[in-house]
Amino acid sequence: MPHPQVSAVLFDMVRFVPSAENAFIALTVRSRSRSSHTASQDGLMIDSERLYTVATNEVLEPYGKSLTWEIKADLMGRPAHESAARLIAATGIPLSVDELLSTMDKKLDRLFRTVEPLPGVIKLVHHLEKHKVPMAIATGSKKKNFLIKSAHLGHLFDCFSTNILCGDDPILEGKGKPDPTIFIEAAKMLGINTPEERKKVLVFEDGVSGVQAARAAGMEVVWIPDPELLNTLGDHNLDPSHQHSSMEDFDPGAWGLPPYDQ
Repeated sequence: MPHPQVSAVLFDMVRFVPSAENAFIALTVRSRSRSSHTASQDGLMIDSERLYTVATNEVLEPYGKSLTWEIKADLMGRPAHESAARLIAATGIPLSVDELLSTMDKKLDRLFRTVEPLPGVIKLVHHLEKHKVPMAIATGSKKKNFLIKSAHLGHLFDCFSTNILCGDDPILEGKGKPDPTIFIEAAKMLGINTPEERKKVLVFEDGVSGVQAARAAGMEVVWIPDPELLNTLGDHNLDPSHQHSSMEDFDPGAWGLPPYDQ
C-alpha cells in the first residue's frame, strides 16, 4: 500500500527521561507537485537516550534502584515534572521532584557535551537542506538544555537557523505528549494551521505517547522505537503510519519528499 504524500515533516528529538528533554524537529518540504512537512525527537536525531539512561542510573544507584524499560516506557514523552514524579513513585527514592530534576540537569549538562548524531540523521537533514526544504526544531527541552546539547553539533543544527521552539516556551502551557499541542504549534511555525493541512504532516517518533500525540494532531507518523521498548510493550494498540528500526531505513521519495540521489 503506497504511503500518503505528505506536506511537512516533524522529528521528535529525544527519548524522554526526567529532564525537560522531549524534542522533535519540524521540517517543511515543497516537492515538484506536492508539498511536504516533517517532525522528530533528539533520541531519534542524537544519541541522547543512552545518556539519559546513564544519568538516571547514576541518580538511582545509591538507593539500590535502576531504570528498567518498564519504567522508562512510562516516562517517555511526558513533561519534566510529571516524568520525575512518576520515576520517584516507581522507585521510591527519597527525593522531591525539584531535587531529582536539579540532580539530573547537572549530570546531563556534562553528558550532553559529548552526544553524537544517530545513523541516517545527518544524511536526511543535509538532503532536505540541499533541496531548500524549510526546517524548524520543536523540542520539549528547556532552551538552556537544548543549547548545551546542540552547541558542538553545528553541522547538524545550524541547518535549522533560528527556527527553534523549546519546551519551556509559554505557548505550550506546560502540555506534554500525548497531548498534541507541541506538534500543532510546531506545524503553525511552518504555516500549517488547519486540520486539513495537518493531514499532510509526517511525524517521526520513538515514544508511545509521541505516536499518540501525532495521531491526536491528525498527522501521519513514522515510529522508530528502541527494540527494548518493543519487547516491553509486547502487543499494543498503537497505529503508526509506518515503522522503521532506524532513520537509515527512511525513504523520503516514498512520501512525496525529494528522493535521495542515486
